[in-house]
Order: sequence, then C-alpha cells, then structure tokens
Amino acid sequence: MKALFLTALACLGLITTGLARVGETEKEIEARYGKPGKDMGMRGNVHQIGYMSGGFMILVDFVNGVSQREGFANPDSTPLTNDAIDEILRMNTPEGLTWEPGRSPGEDKAWQRSDGKVIALCPSPRLFLFFQDVNYKPPK
Repeated sequence: MKALFLTALACLGLITTGLARVGETEKEIEARYGKPGKDMGMRGNVHQIGYMSGGFMILVDFVNGVSQREGFANPDSTPLTNDAIDEILRMNTPEGLTWEPGRSPGEDKAWQRSDGKVIALCPSPRLFLFFQDVNYKPPK
C-alpha cells in the first residue's frame, strides 16, 4: 500500500511539474522544467529561453520576467499528433478552467481558455502548439 501511494505521489509530481503556464515567473517555470537548455537572447523587450521537459522542446517568451508565450514542439521536429495536442492542452489547463475551440484560418487550430486570459494556437503543419496571453504580440 505504501509503495502504491509513493508511486501515485511521484506520478502526480510529474503531471504538475511537467508543463508550465503563461503568467508564471522565470523561477516558477525553472521549478517546473528544470534549468534552461538554451538562452535564445533578447528580441526587443522579449527574453526567449528554451527548455526540454516532458518529452517536448519548449520556447518561452518572457516580458519583465513573466511568461507571456510558451511554444511546445517535438524534439525531432515532426508534427504534433492530435493526441499530443490534447495532452498538452490538458496539462496546461488550470483547475476549474477549460479550453473552447476558437476560430482559425485554414488548417490552423485555435482555442481560448474559459477565463478569456489565454489562447492556444497550433498553426499548420502542427510543428508548434503555442499558449499566450491574449494581449501578447510576439516579436517579428
């Protein structure tokens, strides 16, 4: 029984630390993902940092030390499967919130979080799934 409890606790820890959420600080995201894999530098007022976690490459855009956008991709650059997209969405859903399908052009996919604060975008050919603050405009 004790072993089962410890296994369940370890799995819960992996789920809650696997993926970060928009709005978290650099320290909170580092606690979830571990040390950054690569500092991509500054683009205007945006500091971009790459991580590897949960089997995904993750690029985080920080503005004033707070995550405004997070992009998830497969390390081998293959398109994300529907199952992977569903799992990433699920793991990036705070308790009590949901994702509602949004309008998107062509074969792109989009969702809006039920609190209206974050959107998710998966442009065709599904190489990245991005989560971003609704007011964030990524640098060009």
